[in-house]
Amino acid sequence: MKHFFRNFEENVAAGLMGWLLVVLFLQVFTRYVLNDPLSWTEEVARYTYVYIVFLGSAAAISHRTHVSIDFMVKALPRVARWMIAFAINLLILFVLANLIYWGIIAARRQLNLPLVVLDVPYTWVYVVVPFTAATMTLRTIAVMREDWARMREGAAVESETRSGL
Repeated sequence: MKHFFRNFEENVAAGLMGWLLVVLFLQVFTRYVLNDPLSWTEEVARYTYVYIVFLGSAAAISHRTHVSIDFMVKALPRVARWMIAFAINLLILFVLANLIYWGIIAARRQLNLPLVVLDVPYTWVYVVVPFTAATMTLRTIAVMREDWARMREGAAVESETRSGL
């Protein structure tokens, strides 16, 4: 259970990816084999993909796999690298706070507007923004704590080594 929550975003995104494959298979099968496409598959596939993208972005924070350009930063002393990493994470938290705030406002505004085919409120599409922004906030704070612990030990701040340029 602990492993599930440690990789919560990845696990949910993987489940949604399986669901997306089933929906896309249904869409292709009913359209090209039965010549009678299901009306809901395109809309479900589109918004499932949106959820997968946002959840994947949240997972990338905890694994430090977002693209970063740290060519110049790597040439700086250890303390300067830590200060830059801290400042960037503060900027990320600022952006995420705005995503939470404006995402909640957008989700609330869409409460009475139904999706075209599914006839459920658009809120279910927009709610992924504040939800994943909140998980990204928690993941960013965890990354900052890891960086702080590494700094106190005298080690360099872990960079986005898997994706750095």
